Order: sequence, then structure tokens, then C-alpha cells
Amino acid sequence: MILLAVLALLVAGGPAGVALVGMLILGTESPASAGSVCGTGREGGSVLPAGDPPDRVGAYEGVQLSNAAQIITAGERLGVGVHGQSLAVMTAMGESSLINVDRGDAVGPDSRGLFQQRANGAWGSYADRMNPATAATNFYRALIEVENWQTLPPTIAAHRVQRNADPQHYARYWPDAVALVQALTEPPPRDRAAAVSTAPRVADTVSCSSSGSRTATAQGWTNPAVGQHTSPYGLRIHPITGAPALHTGDDVANRCGTPILAAAEGVVIWAAPGPHEGRTGNQIVVSHGGGVTTRYGHVLTGTTRVRAGDHVASGAQIASMGGDPTLDPFGAGSSTGCHLHFEVTVSGQPTSPTAYLLAQGVTLGAT
Repeated sequence: MILLAVLALLVAGGPAGVALVGMLILGTESPASAGSVCGTGREGGSVLPAGDPPDRVGAYEGVQLSNAAQIITAGERLGVGVHGQSLAVMTAMGESSLINVDRGDAVGPDSRGLFQQRANGAWGSYADRMNPATAATNFYRALIEVENWQTLPPTIAAHRVQRNADPQHYARYWPDAVALVQALTEPPPRDRAAAVSTAPRVADTVSCSSSGSRTATAQGWTNPAVGQHTSPYGLRIHPITGAPALHTGDDVANRCGTPILAAAEGVVIWAAPGPHEGRTGNQIVVSHGGGVTTRYGHVLTGTTRVRAGDHVASGAQIASMGGDPTLDPFGAGSSTGCHLHFEVTVSGQPTSPTAYLLAQGVTLGAT
């Protein structure tokens, strides 16, 4: 009911709609409930500018813009950047003209919603397919499973999710999608501050045990997370597979939502949902120069604050701790509970993070 009220106000415009633009409630695709949020900054909420939303962007207006805003916000929640959001908006343009249609077509008579998702079990229930936020979330989750989706032509990436008869079907919508996402997310004139969505996120179900940002040592390094040092670097019996394997990092256990900090100044080279070179779920990888990189695994879905190419300072909060598969089944990866899997590689070879940090004057996990 709250979602319907907000959408009605957004479509109708006026002062009340203006006040609620930054508080778009996303629906019920997640069992999460509102609570504390770990820190501030870019955490996955929709960065929709405060103030009057545009009345029209190209051929799109009214409820179409409201639906596009929900697609954008769903992408932000999952840590999907502007390219992915534009790709999702493009797909919805090509499938439904950004109208949440309750009908299919000759090819797919059971297709429904913004993405014309079919009743084949892959896209949830009828209610899921007709909920713009849930439908968009499920689209993104399928998209990020497509290998190299970020570098594929947008229409091909969309086709591999949607299985359209014509792989080039979406190409004509790409310029309009880019323009629409830009119009909805870039702050308008008069230097208005961005309003981050207060939609429920996985991170909202937990509280933080320490604040972000910490002072670096003389060598420029800092402790990436406070908590109990549990599974160390080295050969071990994997707790889930039961097979012996090299544990290429150190684990720091604490409550989900505990801040994860950049261990040193560097450039983000990976920040995306889902597995990457391993089974540690959502991950962030930072290059520190000199062949040294750090990896942060089991990031809680919806808390990633950085994107590939971002420059980060030592001790800056880049995400929050996840790893609980019951709380975050999509982002936890192969894990049995809340913790940070932290890796250090030197010239491409893993090394003991504890030993490496000690040489930099840092004790892993310490307050």
C-alpha cells in the first residue's frame, strides 16, 4: 500500500510527490525489514535527486518514469552500476514500454510485467512478476550470471537473459535508456543534494559493531574489519565441501553489517554481486600498486559503496560484512555465517594476510 501511494504521488507530482521521491519503497521481494543502516554513502539505495522529477524524458512519462525509477533502485540495491541499470531499463522498454502490463503476447501468452517474465518457475510467482521491484531484482540476478555481461553489446546481454527471438531487438532502445537513467539519477540544477532510498535492504536487518574509517599506520595500512580471527590462511578441511583445500585468506567473524574498510589506498578493480574467482559471494578487489591486491569476500548484498575504477583511501568504508546464507542467500557465497574473507596477493600469488598486515603494523581483526 505504501508503494502504491508513493507511486501515485510521483506520477501526480506536486509538493507531496517531491518530498517522497527519495523514499521509494521497493515492495516485498525480500523478507528484510527496516532497521539500522551501516554508515552513510553509496550503499545500494537509489540515488534519485531530491526535488521535482522530470515530467517527461523523450517518449516516456508518468508511470513509465516511476517504473524506471524502481528498476534503477533495484539495481543500486544489488550493487549493479549505471551500465547495468541502463541495460535493465532498455530491456523493459523493449518488452513493455515501461508499462507494467498484465498480459502476454502470441509468443508468450503467459508473459507478464515490465520484463514480460514467463510462468516457468524461473521468475517467481505471478505477484513477483507483476511487482516492478521484484521483477527488476530477478532480472538483475539473472543478468549477473551472464558471463562478461558488462562487456557484451547491451542487446546481446539482455537477449541472454530474456531469450528473445531477435537478439538485436533491444538495440534500438539503448540510447533512450541511457538518457532516461541519466535524467533520473543526475542531480538537477541548483545543487540539490541526492536523496538515498530508504527502501528495506538486507543490510537494514542488522546493526553495526564499529564505525567506518580508521587511521592508517605509518606504512599506510589499516585493519579491514573488527572481529574474531577464525579460519586462518593455509591448508584446511573446507567446512562445507569437507575436502582439503588451500584457504587463500583469513576470516574475521563479526555480526553481519560490520563495516569493511579498505586496507590501504588503492584503485577498485572489481566490485560486483556474485562469485568472482572463487566461492566467496559478493566481492571487492582493490589494487594497491606494486603488484599487491586485497580481496574482500562475503560482502553483504546492498552495502557495496564503490565501483570498479574508484580510488579509495586507506581506512575508508567500502562495504559491510555478510556471509550468512539464511540472511543473504544470493550474496553470501560458500559460507556458514557472518564474516569477512580477506585476501592479500603479491604479484598474483596469495600470501598470509595476517603476516602481511603485521609487517605493515596492523593486527587483523583488532579494534
